[in-house]
Amino acid sequence: MKEESYRSSASETVTTFTAEIEKQPSAPPIDPNNPKIPALQDIREYFGTNLTTINATVSLFVMVTGVAPLFWAPLSERIGRRWVYIVSSALFTVFTIICGVATNLGLFFAMRLLQGICASAGQAVGGGSVADLFEARERGKAMSIFMLGVILGPAVAPLIGGYVDQYLGWRWIFYIKTILGGVIFLLNFVFLRETLYTPSSDLPAPTTFRERLARLKFNPLRSLALLLRPVVILTNLPMAVTFGWFYLLITVLPLSFVGKYGFSTGSIGLCYLASGIGNCSGSIVGGLVSDRMYTWQANKNGGISRKEDRLLAVYIAAPFIVVGYLIYGWTLYYGVFWFAPLVGFTTLTFGMMFVTTVVTTYLVDCYLPMSASVVSVANFARNMMAMMFSLLAVTVRGSLGDGWTL
Repeated sequence: MKEESYRSSASETVTTFTAEIEKQPSAPPIDPNNPKIPALQDIREYFGTNLTTINATVSLFVMVTGVAPLFWAPLSERIGRRWVYIVSSALFTVFTIICGVATNLGLFFAMRLLQGICASAGQAVGGGSVADLFEARERGKAMSIFMLGVILGPAVAPLIGGYVDQYLGWRWIFYIKTILGGVIFLLNFVFLRETLYTPSSDLPAPTTFRERLARLKFNPLRSLALLLRPVVILTNLPMAVTFGWFYLLITVLPLSFVGKYGFSTGSIGLCYLASGIGNCSGSIVGGLVSDRMYTWQANKNGGISRKEDRLLAVYIAAPFIVVGYLIYGWTLYYGVFWFAPLVGFTTLTFGMMFVTTVVTTYLVDCYLPMSASVVSVANFARNMMAMMFSLLAVTVRGSLGDGWTL
């Protein structure tokens, strides 16, 4: 089967694929990390530990969701996307229910780590699925839709998690995620089709089990070599730092809004809707603008397109990030009415997700045969920064205050 006809056939799965990505364990309403952020205080009290230790579960989760895609991405390029989605969602469901019934901190930590490994598969492989299904001229818009499935979690999940914790207790956060994880697994198994086009091989069919294993061999660290390429480094480093500051912000947001405004757990969850508005609008606008820039430059140059033409859209979005952080940090520092810092929160997340969508689409265009791997490397860089910043969040805020911290 030719790649063109395969792509046309595979496009019939767009609806199923989009729904699946938006409901992956890393997306709402069962974001494995964000639902419990408003409930951190209750979890700390149950296990009888300090807030820094509980915050470490956030940092460790971010770390494994950055490292694990380095395994999932090349595996999906070897065996296909479908089975990666199925296996990861099944294991995620198992580890989540164990988190819900854990009675000691060690087991809770261990299951959170395993949960993070499985939850990262959707983010790792999703970019590759977009590359499988869409041509370059429409890839920005498609990537923005995929990103919605990832970014809605930080907006919706804390809201749900805050009220679930307030009225049912923190364990029910994990029970609900278990139920939804099981539903996702069944939907994946029954409806999800393979999107990866594999050209016909001239090799004879394997005749022994050893030969089959040999052909399945892959290097899970191969993706890291991409970090040595200037294109990947220069596009990812600024975004990684920005993502780190964002995770610092959301880690200390509950402390800031309880201390300044006396918000309840449920009300803190509502604050994350501000980031949802910014993230969703930034992702959609970023995808549309990058496609327009790409097409406009191609028409201007007599039909000749360059991948770098997408990056012109970054100049539009970058100022929103800087202005948003300044508004959020200093209005919070001076105790301005709570709506003001949330305006800053929306502004900075709009700019951040705008840039992320543009840069991710550009990297996929540059490394199309390794699309899942290059997305996983970008995710790795961002999550490593997020882990470091979130570990330092409480200490830095305590020393500098909200204004100078952000």
